[in-house]
Amino acid sequence: MATSTETERYIQFLLVHLAGRNEHHVFEQIVFQIALRRLSSNIVPATGPVSAGGDQGRDAESYYTSLPHELPGAGGFIGRATTEPLVVAASVQKQPLDGKVREDLKSICSRGEPVARVAFFAAHEIPVAARHRLQEHARDAYNVSLDIFDGQAVAQLLTQGDLVWIAQRHLDLPSATIPDAPANEQPDWYRATLTALRERPGKRLTPGALSEVRDGLRHAVLDGEARVDLPEWLGYIGEFVEDEDDDLALRARYERAWAVLRGKNTLDGVEPDIQAVIDAALSSERVSLLDDANQLLLTWGGSWLRHLGTVSAEELRDLALRLRERTDTLIESTDAAVYPVRKASLLDVAARLCLQPRWPEVTRPAAGALPTALETARLWLAGEIVPEISLESRPLDVTDAMDYLEQLIDLLPQARAFPVGGVSETFQLVAPALTADPRYEKIRDALDTAQADIAGDSSVAARCRDRATAFLRAGRALDALHELHEAKINWWHGDTLRGALLTLRMIGKIYGDLNLQQAARQYALAAAAVAASSSDAEHEDMLPAALTEAMNYTYAAGHWGDALALAGLAFMTHHLYAEAPDDYPSHSYIQQLDFHAGMVLLSAERFRPSLSGVLTQLMDPNYLSDLDELLTELRPSFTHTEQQFIQNTEEQLNGRPFSDVGPQRELNFAALGITWRIRYDNTHTTVLAAERLTAALQIALAELAPHDPLFLPQDIHLRVITGAPFASTERVTFKPNNRAVDCTVILSPYSASAAPETLQRELSAAVVYLLAHLSARPTQAFMSLVKKTFAQGLTHKLLSVRPYDEVAGLLTEAHYDTLRQTTMPPWADMEFQPPTAPALAQPTTPGPGYDRARALDMIRDNYAELPHLLSETLPRLLADPAALAGLRDLREEGWLDWHILMALANIAINLRLEQLSPDSIPPDLPARFLQTPESDYTAPLPLDAFTPANLRAQMELTVLAVGQRRWKLGTAMKTPNPAAFKHLLSARYGYSTDDVPHRDLLGDTPHENGTLFPLAT
Repeated sequence: MATSTETERYIQFLLVHLAGRNEHHVFEQIVFQIALRRLSSNIVPATGPVSAGGDQGRDAESYYTSLPHELPGAGGFIGRATTEPLVVAASVQKQPLDGKVREDLKSICSRGEPVARVAFFAAHEIPVAARHRLQEHARDAYNVSLDIFDGQAVAQLLTQGDLVWIAQRHLDLPSATIPDAPANEQPDWYRATLTALRERPGKRLTPGALSEVRDGLRHAVLDGEARVDLPEWLGYIGEFVEDEDDDLALRARYERAWAVLRGKNTLDGVEPDIQAVIDAALSSERVSLLDDANQLLLTWGGSWLRHLGTVSAEELRDLALRLRERTDTLIESTDAAVYPVRKASLLDVAARLCLQPRWPEVTRPAAGALPTALETARLWLAGEIVPEISLESRPLDVTDAMDYLEQLIDLLPQARAFPVGGVSETFQLVAPALTADPRYEKIRDALDTAQADIAGDSSVAARCRDRATAFLRAGRALDALHELHEAKINWWHGDTLRGALLTLRMIGKIYGDLNLQQAARQYALAAAAVAASSSDAEHEDMLPAALTEAMNYTYAAGHWGDALALAGLAFMTHHLYAEAPDDYPSHSYIQQLDFHAGMVLLSAERFRPSLSGVLTQLMDPNYLSDLDELLTELRPSFTHTEQQFIQNTEEQLNGRPFSDVGPQRELNFAALGITWRIRYDNTHTTVLAAERLTAALQIALAELAPHDPLFLPQDIHLRVITGAPFASTERVTFKPNNRAVDCTVILSPYSASAAPETLQRELSAAVVYLLAHLSARPTQAFMSLVKKTFAQGLTHKLLSVRPYDEVAGLLTEAHYDTLRQTTMPPWADMEFQPPTAPALAQPTTPGPGYDRARALDMIRDNYAELPHLLSETLPRLLADPAALAGLRDLREEGWLDWHILMALANIAINLRLEQLSPDSIPPDLPARFLQTPESDYTAPLPLDAFTPANLRAQMELTVLAVGQRRWKLGTAMKTPNPAAFKHLLSARYGYSTDDVPHRDLLGDTPHENGTLFPLAT
């Protein structure tokens, strides 16, 4: 069987030869049949003798029909009919076709009925630029829309399953060249049911007959071709509504409401059906009827969002509360010991009623902003993301829902026959709104376990994936990561390996979106490694896509030499394993591959030409040859200046281009307030070790982020070396530095003979030890967070599938040698500033332990006590113009009065210490100083000790004391970073904003009681 690409090329060949045989009429017939099925069903041929004016450039034109307005959303003839005047023109003329199209447009638009759109079909190809010129001409000259289908487009259409017969009939297309894609037909059961209903001798209003009509109605709603039968099916279902059997009538009302909403995008005539079902449920004891009412009420609310129907938000809320009240009554009267399944079913309904939005609090989007009910259903069935209002703007009664769900999961061991799938699915959809409840994990795990008992681990993986999708839609990437890591574990079986590989790649994509490119690279390469080594050849097609993703993350990290080599590997595996590898448009990753590889080569060529020869050595020669045409096309438009290029890359990348060139490599990233600058030797072993550590750090940071590790915002200068430390040396060491963290990590080189567990323990220990030194939390508190992340699976997340050095060791020693021995001028003098993803930005919420009332009490104490301790020095400072000017400068810098007082008091106590001999210093001097009025001291303090420079230096120490004494913050670093502490205290502990009303320190004198209270008038 031929591929669609081969068939398309052959059809294009046959079309071109129509012109040579002067068979314009054959092409007109082909075009008419295509237009009838793809453009509009209400068209007729527009031919005529020359004496009567000919066809006036029109080979076909539309006629008016009102049916699309009368039956919106219908399929068949009605669904394909146009309501705007359409003209179809065809030509087998050879190039140039510009004049022919303009001539036909003039003829079409100057004679006959007015036209809104023209579709021009050509047997030969028309360049894109020419098409755009002609479309612009049609708009400007005639105010019509012009669609152009050239020979290539016509050939593509004729390969499609429902059109290929046209090529068979008119082009004599051989059967052997027809792609294996037959047109869809209505199923036998549908045709048989509809025929039986049409030929029945009389009405048959039984439960069995209702089931048959229901199935046909649902099929007609969802199937575009069958929707032309929808009015007929609505008539059949209406017969049951009018029947005396109340049960059948309610079930029929339910189906009719759904069908009209989905099939016609309206609630006209069926709101009474919805109300009737809900009214019946309010007095019924049947759980199934309550469930139907809940579903219809939610649908009614969704219709209100779309501006359909007449119900108000207040009426919707009232009905939900009444249904909840009825359900509560039945729950209380149902004995779980006797009827566990009924009780569980009622709890399920009650929980889902609580998860209906509080409609009066919802802001309704503009009409047309949301997809229709039918579009929503189709997206849902196809597994696509459904656009809807965000969970944040959809308030739910979460606490009440979780109360019911907790009772439900406690009952599951007794209610084994309860179908857990429905409540499980609802839980997945709204999971982002439930996570704040402390019972979320308990309920989630219980529902997963119940599902696994029924359908196995792969069903749990699917649930994790669905929750991850919901979290991603809610913009919560870190929660999505957690769910996907769980899915990865549950899918790791032979029969679900493909799901596991897709999950690995999705995990990589999320890390990439979080600007954690090394973690992303690790997971993409893990997927590639498993796909390559799988015994099942069906997974080999994933290899080039996974390698392309790894190349993308490498490119984003600025390692463009490595990216180019990976691009060559991806290109090679594409031609080995991809289906129809020469059909590039059908493989979206090829475009990414070509774009990034082209950018690397053109950037080197323009800005660092000495690199061009080196880069060609790193590339697969076949891929380099394949890129020639693309580079020739792109080169004229690549006109950036070097400054523009630097600015663009700094906005878009996580590292400067070619940061893998030279004796030393560098990796940069930023997360949770920390900017990481990692340097290491450009050798094969050391590069893989440094990347191993960087990926582990990034994964650990993503895991710690939800727990607020309280990292100090600062730069980390990290050097990675490989080998064994000296006997007295730790693997992680720090150099003294009060402005940043200066650190060295020694890692063991990877060896195939080494136990992976040993390397993994070493890596985990290094990561934890390093991160513990960066947190302002007490060590014990930070380690409790670390233990929590390990309990949640950090170990398997760090490992992914195989050791990093194994999955990433795709490039040769020669590759690294080439890059190490190459030099190039630096891009800029300033350090690169990597971007931070919003999900990993430093938190700005109040920090752990912060209590504003307590903070204000302590500030009030400062104003009450510190002026008393400076009763002699403070007036002298305020009376000295130079000293006062210095204090005013500090206030201009943002210092609050209590900051100034604390710095003055600390300098004062140090000066008093200096006035004492070492033997006479009492051990309780600080406490005694705070209790002694300054008037008790005989020697005045020198004013030149209170300069702004001295006060700033003192405040660096004071800010550490504020963090430690007030909020129990600290650091394991022997040389802490005061600026980082001040930044943290200002951002999260009110250090730069918290204050209380007081007398102006620089403008008012202290009160006679020695304090800055009461306030001056």
